[in-house]
Amino acid sequence: MMNSESLPSNKENDSPLSIQEKESYKEVIETIGMSAEFILTNAVDSVLHIGRDGTIIKLNSIASAILGYEKTELSGKNIFSLIPVDYHFFIKARVPCSPEDGENEICCSKTEELFLLRFPDSDGVLNSYECIIFPYTEDDKVSFFLNMWIPDHSKNELFNKLKEAQGNYEALTETITEAVIMVDESFHILYANTSCKRVFGYSRDELIGSPFAMLFPAEVFSRYSSEFKKYFYMDSQEDQTVKKELEVLGRSKNRGVSPLEISFGNSRELEQRTIICIIRDISQRKNVERKLRYLAYHDKLTELGNRDLFHTDIEEFFRVYKSHQQLCGALLFLDLDGFKQVNDTLGHQAGDMLLISTAKRLRGLLRESDMIYRFGGDEFVILITKLNKQSDVELICRKILQVIQRSYNFEKNRQSHKVNIGVSIGVALLPNHGNDEETVTRQADLAMYKSKESGKNRFTIFSEELTLSAQNKWLIDQGLKTALVNQEMFLLYQPIVDKSGNISGVEALIRWNHPDQGLISPDEFIPSAEESGLIIPIGRWVLEHALLDIKELNRIMNRDLYVSANVSTRQLMAPDFPEIVDRAIKRSGIKLKNLRLELTESFIMESPDHSITVLEKLKEDHPGLKIVIDDFGKGYSSLHYLSRLPVDVIKIDRSFIKEIPADNNRKVINSIINLATSLDLGIVAEGIETEEQRDYPPLNSCQYMQGYLFSKPLTYKELLKFLNS
Repeated sequence: MMNSESLPSNKENDSPLSIQEKESYKEVIETIGMSAEFILTNAVDSVLHIGRDGTIIKLNSIASAILGYEKTELSGKNIFSLIPVDYHFFIKARVPCSPEDGENEICCSKTEELFLLRFPDSDGVLNSYECIIFPYTEDDKVSFFLNMWIPDHSKNELFNKLKEAQGNYEALTETITEAVIMVDESFHILYANTSCKRVFGYSRDELIGSPFAMLFPAEVFSRYSSEFKKYFYMDSQEDQTVKKELEVLGRSKNRGVSPLEISFGNSRELEQRTIICIIRDISQRKNVERKLRYLAYHDKLTELGNRDLFHTDIEEFFRVYKSHQQLCGALLFLDLDGFKQVNDTLGHQAGDMLLISTAKRLRGLLRESDMIYRFGGDEFVILITKLNKQSDVELICRKILQVIQRSYNFEKNRQSHKVNIGVSIGVALLPNHGNDEETVTRQADLAMYKSKESGKNRFTIFSEELTLSAQNKWLIDQGLKTALVNQEMFLLYQPIVDKSGNISGVEALIRWNHPDQGLISPDEFIPSAEESGLIIPIGRWVLEHALLDIKELNRIMNRDLYVSANVSTRQLMAPDFPEIVDRAIKRSGIKLKNLRLELTESFIMESPDHSITVLEKLKEDHPGLKIVIDDFGKGYSSLHYLSRLPVDVIKIDRSFIKEIPADNNRKVINSIINLATSLDLGIVAEGIETEEQRDYPPLNSCQYMQGYLFSKPLTYKELLKFLNS
């Protein structure tokens, strides 16, 4: 930077000082304490004296000549207004601290590092210079010297090594399958490896010198060009938001548009900056991702959306609703009626076929804007996103009921099977019944259960009364947990008479006297007990107390009456049910002929094979015990299973008795009686309330009758009095 008398130079080659010698200037300047004017006058290279804010205080004659300016043209100007903004960082990172900052040392360790700077001449043409910055303090004012050299490529050993490295780099890029492209700041391609042919369809000769933009659709390059520019100076930025890779759409020569992944690095050559792009065609990966996403968001069996997709879609619905308040929709919860019986009777393959057919029927019925999901089992959900009025969703529900009620035909073991099922639907209107997923899902679910409770195969639109009903159900569920412990449960006994009107036995009926709600009907709490599993301890309590009561009653009255105790599916499915019955029989000491177990037809058909196994074991272990099918004719049944069941008695459902003397009803009753007679089964007609019903001719074949005409259900004490009278 100074003349030969002041500092040594390389006399042998008559060339600028080595980098090591240049980097020692700072130490020399600080040691001899030269003035700024002295340094500028004696420097052998171009030097600018610059203030801490970037203002050019002065420059020497060499700088004026090399840069192409008069001294007065640059003095007083700010260097940051002259150089490209992308190079500001190189200088700012090396500006020395002021004593006012609380430090006397240089702020940044990069101060002594050689760096490249683009500086315009008086015509505005950018030229490249090697630079180094030296801090300078005079009268407590901090400034710095910018020393600039025109690079000498031919005598620069480092440059030659870089050229050698470039050759090695090119050899290396030919060994990889990704496309490697080097691009300059004007977005022209400087280098391309042969793999570009495989990725883009262009040869190296076609690419080199061509615009980088040719590899992208015009709108894509326009959108991402500003993003690409960041990578030229990524090493000089501490901005961690700049991604190492980008995914964009590329355009190949022959195959059109395909997705690409580009990894970036930059190369700081002496003349200009470049970026290195390693480009991969990720079409195959994207296809795999799409397949995986489809699998993640769709039910494998029916190909309908699953819970995760529903969560995404309904959140989007409510997001759009916030900006479009006029938007209305509906959420439908569907549960197939009778699916379990089909699954158990015809097998899981038939059940799967039924679900697939149901999904197809629903897709064919609804609009493209309506979305269908399967939540698992036989539960389907429909999201209707465009709804004008409530009557529209009612129409949709009626169509769903009609399409599901059509017969399903299956082939199994070369036999054709025709199956009929129904569907219970719950509806929540959006956003009338809630403006978030959790709320509307709960409301639609409540409405669906109301459809189930109301007889199935129907739809229910949510109302606040359903919430009250749900709250009441919750109170029942909570109360059931302590009802037995608190002795709130008790038994009633309804007499069963023979043809002569003599009492042959009684049916044990459980009742619940709730401390707050009073007497609760079994129709209200038995389903809750079934659902929660509390029916098992409740059923055990009923069986034990009923057997003890009938044993004591027969002893006191010197009678031989039987007691009929109801058994639910949950009890029958319990692994220890046979042991429970065995313990109750032994504890009471009852005669086996005085015990009858009642199971409803629908309960048995929920799992017919298991029911047959358990009932056969009970009868084998306890000869004389009788099995009764309650509510016969009301549910779904199969003559094949009925003929295999170890049943002794059937009860004609009270709904048929109630319709006496309707002609159609007569045919049904006659059919049931003929079937029971052919199977050599005893018959009980229950629900007899009038003499007309009692004397109804078809019922003459019934061995037993039961109903309010003979007696209402009685407590144990009332039953004793009734028998005495």
